[in-house]
Amino acid sequence: MKTTLELPDELTRRIKLQALKGNQKLKDAVAQLLELGLANLPPHSATAQPPKPIRLKGNPITVDEIEAAISSGRA
Repeated sequence: MKTTLELPDELTRRIKLQALKGNQKLKDAVAQLLELGLANLPPHSATAQPPKPIRLKGNPITVDEIEAAISSGRA
């Protein structure tokens, strides 16, 4: 799969040097570094669940209230 990433210049330079030292293509070095990073995550991080939805108390917010909040910069 192709993807585009914006990385800091210094990090990109370090990854390119790593690829050069390992006689690898840049994409292979990036994939290898990502695999190593994911393998070293704590076990609970890999299976973290998304937060539960927030339930609002009281009356539902109206479209007018949402638009007023957006126009006043509170969004």
